[in-house]
Amino acid sequence: MIQLYLLSVAYLVFSALLLLVDSYRRKLSFMLKAKSSIRENIKRLNLYFIAGIAISMAMLFLPMSPGPMIAGDLVPSAFVLFMAFFFRILYSERNRERSDAYLAGKKQKLKKLGFISLYIALIHFLFPSIVLL
Repeated sequence: MIQLYLLSVAYLVFSALLLLVDSYRRKLSFMLKAKSSIRENIKRLNLYFIAGIAISMAMLFLPMSPGPMIAGDLVPSAFVLFMAFFFRILYSERNRERSDAYLAGKKQKLKKLGFISLYIALIHFLFPSIVLL
């Protein structure tokens, strides 16, 4: 389904921008409000988490036309699921102090993760008929 394909690309790009906003604050200043909204509002974080799980599961069972029926696009689907859990754990209310400490010392790792997410979204967008297994 083409709708899931576009949703997965949008989810991966949005997640990458959330990760890269600390490193490129001036260029990605439009993402500051979205990041603080997801981080501070538990309902929006839960919605983002559930949307990631739903997109990931739907991609597995409703792949693009040349993809296998069960596996689908496994790499983008797994990365969407990983991003959903990553943000849920990182921004959860109980782990606020731990996530602040993690973010302060690990900007390079978050930057690399953001670029990996952008790379997967780009490959997934440019070559939709290739099955990424």
